[in-house]
Amino acid sequence: MAVAGAKLALLLIHILGVAGDGYSSLQENYYGSDNHEHPKRWDSSFKSGLVIGYVFSSVSICTIFLSYCVPWAHLNKRKRNKMTMKTPMMASLMERQEKKRTEANEQICKLGNVVQPWSFVVISNATANFSRANKIGLGRMGTMYKATLPDGRFLAVKTIVDFHQFEEQIVSELKTLGTLKHKNLLPLYGFCVESNTRLLVYKYASNGNLFDWIHSVKHRRKTLPWPLRLKIAVGVARGLARLHHGRWGQVVHLNISSKCILLDRDFEPKLSNFGKAMLMTNEFCEMVLVKEDVHGFGVVLLELITGMDCSRMDFSSNSILNEWIGHLLSASYFHDAMDRFMIGQGFDDEIFQLLKVACNCLDCIPDRRPTMIQVYRDIKAITERCEVVDGSEIQTQPEIRSAPSQDQNQDQ
Repeated sequence: MAVAGAKLALLLIHILGVAGDGYSSLQENYYGSDNHEHPKRWDSSFKSGLVIGYVFSSVSICTIFLSYCVPWAHLNKRKRNKMTMKTPMMASLMERQEKKRTEANEQICKLGNVVQPWSFVVISNATANFSRANKIGLGRMGTMYKATLPDGRFLAVKTIVDFHQFEEQIVSELKTLGTLKHKNLLPLYGFCVESNTRLLVYKYASNGNLFDWIHSVKHRRKTLPWPLRLKIAVGVARGLARLHHGRWGQVVHLNISSKCILLDRDFEPKLSNFGKAMLMTNEFCEMVLVKEDVHGFGVVLLELITGMDCSRMDFSSNSILNEWIGHLLSASYFHDAMDRFMIGQGFDDEIFQLLKVACNCLDCIPDRRPTMIQVYRDIKAITERCEVVDGSEIQTQPEIRSAPSQDQNQDQ
């Protein structure tokens, strides 16, 4: 195509050359005659036409060049870029990534012996073809939907948006929640792997996540009373203690926050989001990563006590953290920092004791933070003062009190 364009351009140049020669001959013939007036008028007209012809031809040549040559230049550039990408290093990296995805997919299929595989058709029907009405949450890995089985049971289904990116997290979720069973871990009922679809099926937690109960405007007309907050704290501590000190080995969650703590209809907490979970194999990891879970739990305790979104606070500076904890533990500042819905309810002493546990978990030096088994025992001792049986069951389930009317529409 480029050659054809060049030939056409040469043809136009040749035509212009012939036209120029013809014009010279006419000049000689007409200027040599006696009648000068008519040749001059004709000469002026011919010059104008020739100029227009030159302009038109030049534009045509440029257009042809751009139409035929430039696309080929872009195409050659793309070809060069592709050839550049296919370097040995890039090829090796792509090969390793593909191998990891294949291995992860094989691991998921093998876990079918531990976790029940589900049919996509069954899940699609249970979620009304993943309708917006059944959408209950949106996370980093995908969207969560409420599913209703024909027998009336409710489930929660997580759809993985980009499963190539989250293949390892899916394996981690299946390995931990699929094999570890505990009162305070969210039960994983099954998974679905069909073509480009990856789905995870969980038990449905009707009261949503803890973060929304503490911070969300949707739940602003209600607030969790102190006995329920303490029940949630001891339940999460018990679940983490079982992960860190269980008979199956030492597992770290590495993503502890109020958003990953789900609440069932009795407000029993369930730890979820195990995409970053790891099985520990050496003492160094135990010292660093396990204590990271302890720190995350300390932040959750602060949210339960203060009602503030402590996950947004900067705890990276040891001096700032120490100063803030010092203020919290002072009698005057403690009452200002406490969630206003618990002021005057008669639980100040227990709340202050839980605050001290939280501050220990947030110690700037990981080595000085307590173990989760110790944290669980400390909180259990506080619950016993509040007449909680065995650290989990409340004798008289308190009602969820409405927040004061003046605060119903106020953002926190």
